[in-house]
Amino acid sequence: MEGHFLPEDLAHTLESRGRRVSLTTIYRNLPLLVEAGIVRRTCISEGGAIRYERVLGSEHHDHLICSRCGLKIEFSYPAIDVLQEEVARSHGFVLERHHLELIGLCPGCRESRNSR
Repeated sequence: MEGHFLPEDLAHTLESRGRRVSLTTIYRNLPLLVEAGIVRRTCISEGGAIRYERVLGSEHHDHLICSRCGLKIEFSYPAIDVLQEEVARSHGFVLERHHLELIGLCPGCRESRNSR
């Protein structure tokens, strides 16, 4: 799977490839895929749904998310990673993984709100 996906998206993709897998099986196996470092849960939720994304073989990135239209921008900013490591270390933690989501208004939604 590419990008952010719901368990239902995975079921549809598998079915379109001739692999019928029950949604229950997908929900049961997603935590194993997360634990194995193949996918990660993202808190990007539209209507409260948990989305996932493939991390195996992909570069680490964080997200900017528009709270109005749902626009998602993936970004990487090494200084943020350094700061997160320092915060964890200052509290005695060793990071295993992390994700960061910055939520606000994209330029288009901000402009449409200001033009009202």
